[in-house]
Amino acid sequence: MKTVRIDLDQKLLAAAAAIMGTSTSSATINEALRRIVVHERQLHHLERLASGVLLALPGPEVITADG
Repeated sequence: MKTVRIDLDQKLLAAAAAIMGTSTSSATINEALRRIVVHERQLHHLERLASGVLLALPGPEVITADG
């Protein structure tokens, strides 16, 4: 993993750590980044659903766990 030196707002970092339940700055930043990525991926999928892109699938068997 790459080490990067950055200046952080300590109050914001502490607030984020309290919300996420993380105990180190590194854990807080990594969890925040992970949550952003998950959020953006979910948003992308919701936008695709809303636009009807997934309506073109042939049937529910395509999206089942059994495949």
